[in-house]
Amino acid sequence: MKRLTTTAAIIALTAGTAAYADNHNMDAAQQNADAAMENAEQAMENTGDAIANETNEAVAEGEQALDEAGDAMAEAGDEMKQEADEMGDEMAQAGDEMQQEAGEMAASVDGMFNNSPDGLIRTRDITGGAVYALDADGEAGDWDEGMTYDTVSEDWDNVGEIEDIVLNADGSFRGIVAEVGGFLDIGDKHVLLEIDNAKFVPIDDGSYSVVTNMTAEELESLEDIDEGPMN
Repeated sequence: MKRLTTTAAIIALTAGTAAYADNHNMDAAQQNADAAMENAEQAMENTGDAIANETNEAVAEGEQALDEAGDAMAEAGDEMKQEADEMGDEMAQAGDEMQQEAGEMAASVDGMFNNSPDGLIRTRDITGGAVYALDADGEAGDWDEGMTYDTVSEDWDNVGEIEDIVLNADGSFRGIVAEVGGFLDIGDKHVLLEIDNAKFVPIDDGSYSVVTNMTAEELESLEDIDEGPMN
């Protein structure tokens, strides 16, 4: 009987020890699982924070790049506007100067022909007239732009003949075609004598001659405008 009692006690003790071991192992496993879960949650939290930080930095960089691009575009737009304004001012100034020059030329042309009795000038009154050099040798004083002549001077040299008159595309007077050089239509040439370098001089019979500040040599050095034999 005593032996049975001892055996039962040993069995009970062994079962309790096994139960304790099983409980201890379960607790350790639970702790490990909880620790692993906490580590995973912490890792996920850290990853989320890193992603959020990188996203915010990327957004900030993008906004800064957009701001810089906008500033650059605004600056370029201001420069283009300034250049356009300057170009507009230059064009307006050039237009005013051209208008002024046209007015001066018109006044100059009107002054050339102020001796016409009916206010009308015919090409037949101009073509065929003589071309005189104010100073054939280039020794005279400066050409006076405001000077007009009402008669031919004995000191002038006859250096050619007026063959034709030339107009600009807008109808304004440009100059004359002068036949210069040569002898008896041999070796002569036809050149464009601009109105800036010429003044009309009325003749007694209502026709006109021209006096120029260019020398005979300078006239003959001008480009030949190639008057054809049928012109």
